[in-house]
Amino acid sequence: MLAVAGAAAMAITAVAALAPGGPAARAASISRPAITVADGNSVIAMQTSGNGLRFYWNEHGTNTWHGEQVAANGTTFSAPSIAQDGNSVVIAAQGANNSLDFYWQPNGGSGWNMETVAVGLTTYFVPSIMQDGTSVIIAVEGPGNSLDFYWAVNGTSTWHQETVAGRGTTFSVPSMTVNGNSVNIAADGPGNSLDFYWAVNGSSTWHPEVVAGAGTTTSAPAITVNDGSVNVVALNGNGLGTEFYWALNGTTTWHPEALPGFDVSAPAITTYPGGVHVVATTLFGAVGDETAANGTGTWQWTAVSGNEAAASFPAVTMNDGIENIADVGSDGNLYFYWEYSAGQYVQELVDTSANL
Repeated sequence: MLAVAGAAAMAITAVAALAPGGPAARAASISRPAITVADGNSVIAMQTSGNGLRFYWNEHGTNTWHGEQVAANGTTFSAPSIAQDGNSVVIAAQGANNSLDFYWQPNGGSGWNMETVAVGLTTYFVPSIMQDGTSVIIAVEGPGNSLDFYWAVNGTSTWHQETVAGRGTTFSVPSMTVNGNSVNIAADGPGNSLDFYWAVNGSSTWHPEVVAGAGTTTSAPAITVNDGSVNVVALNGNGLGTEFYWALNGTTTWHPEALPGFDVSAPAITTYPGGVHVVATTLFGAVGDETAANGTGTWQWTAVSGNEAAASFPAVTMNDGIENIADVGSDGNLYFYWEYSAGQYVQELVDTSANL
């Protein structure tokens, strides 16, 4: 197993569904892509309509996309999470019987290697994966709406499990980031609250904080580290618009800011030098980008796509200073957008609905 050196920003909607994990567990859309950068190229992972797992990549600066089958139909039962180490791409997803599966492939290689992180009845919906020092780490909603954390030292296939928060605490897909020498996780909590957890590397003691109280949050959050602070975004209590929260590292005071777009999907977040991008699907079907320079609190909304009734929750990352977005349109096609100048985006077709 190889280390992860990056993480994709990912988020998923918080739609209630019955599941063995608990009566209020959240379901995932089959059409949510995951995106990151590997070997300088944009790469995307997608769950297929047949519950398989697909991988797409292009050479940076071109619009030619290549597709590969990571796992066959009947193997993958959530949207994936994707990241990379210096030489490999890694993917995590819910497997058969609510297991947790891990896949990796060296950059430029062929054929995917698979490991079972956790056996059946342990994993409910989309995991979050990234690198922490010399280990791979994964966060996932566990049985009974708990929050579980897994890690493995590079070069081993032995996965270690920790309980971040017990049953009845977690009601969305978690989002995770590494912040200096600690791990930070955000999730939708009881009563549609927004909860935050952190633990120092090497410690199994997790510290909870409430970012926002009951009735404030109606989607899974997305989290990132930004210029000495932690940033978290999620749909607000009305489910129509995104709320942005930030706290300086080392403090427990969270500052809320309302974003200007009429967002209806769980947002995704990424940073650029001096600021932050938040991407979501709007009430009118467009993919929108909300951008603010650090320290200003002033947000600008820009349409990434037309009002095409986007069918998925967009994912976002940065590649060589350029914003990259993946989304599935109402036509079932997988699209890629990149910002070639401020507020101006190019759309590329990655794959058609026939292959998804």
